[in-house]
Amino acid sequence: MDFLPALTILLALVLCAGALPGYIARRFKPEHDSLIERIDALLPQTQCGQCGHLGCRPYAAAIAAGEAINRCPPGGAGTIAALARLLAQAPRPLDPSHGAEAPRKIAYIREPECIGCTKCIQACPVDAIVGSAKHMHTVIASECTGCDLCVAPCPVDCIDMIAHPSIAYPSTHLGKRATPATALPPAQACIRCGWCADACPVLLLPQQLYRFARTQELQLAERYQISDCIECGACAAVCPSNIALVQHFHTAKHDLAAAREKRRLAEQAKPRFDFHQARKQEEQAQETLRRQERAALVQTQSAFNSPAQTAAVPVLADHATAPSPQDVIQAALARVNAKKAERKSSDPAAPTTPSQNTENAPS
Repeated sequence: MDFLPALTILLALVLCAGALPGYIARRFKPEHDSLIERIDALLPQTQCGQCGHLGCRPYAAAIAAGEAINRCPPGGAGTIAALARLLAQAPRPLDPSHGAEAPRKIAYIREPECIGCTKCIQACPVDAIVGSAKHMHTVIASECTGCDLCVAPCPVDCIDMIAHPSIAYPSTHLGKRATPATALPPAQACIRCGWCADACPVLLLPQQLYRFARTQELQLAERYQISDCIECGACAAVCPSNIALVQHFHTAKHDLAAAREKRRLAEQAKPRFDFHQARKQEEQAQETLRRQERAALVQTQSAFNSPAQTAAVPVLADHATAPSPQDVIQAALARVNAKKAERKSSDPAAPTTPSQNTENAPS
């Protein structure tokens, strides 16, 4: 039983050797790749190419390499601010040479005018258009990212970009009550008195929420639980500066809900884009393989029909050489004449020609 300790040590070494590469890969993962992933997670995943790259992932890699962060019109100021916080940079205005920030849109196909050319299907980066050749196409509205890439290829111009269904955030009756019939005195600057925090029935910090709402720092507002605000108006009622706190909170909650919806759509579009790219690469690889096989077949046929190969295989060459029409006709005439001659020689009682009868007639 002396081999048991050695066997135990050997098994331990095998387990360590198997687990060590995985641990090293996780522990010493390149920081550059993780930074690209974090940048890509902040981009809107519309895959529109307005930034000058072929998708959000290439643009994320370019930003990690030092490219400007203000070239994404679909993301707009919110994405620029998020990228600036991640990369510890100062926010910049959107570069107008790459487009202007606009509300999110989706593609709409006027189906009676569609001719089924499938060009829009080929252009869609997330496979959000369904249809077949010479049949009507339609857009899956919940999957469309509004990239606008399907509009230009359409030969009959039957695709429109329409407004994305807006997020209807319900206003509570308390929020409606926040705007009184009588006009309020002009609002003054916040003096940080803290009365709003004392008046809040759900123990929030309206002073901090007001600052985050004004500066559009929605992530910080969410961290401070702005969604728990019931819009009762107690904070605004005690504010000595007459600040319409409830209106600011209501707008911030609406913007936060819109940002969440945009993030949900981005997370939904990313795997579809990855699948689209993988499918295109597979199709290109299959097409390349088919072309190589056809080229090899043509090369083999050319080598077989070369003069050297023809001389080496005379039987195949004779079969491969087709006779001309004149040769066929001459061969057929020769066979007919041969049959006539054979018939005359085998039948002595065959009728003679008129010239022979004239020579044998009595004078």
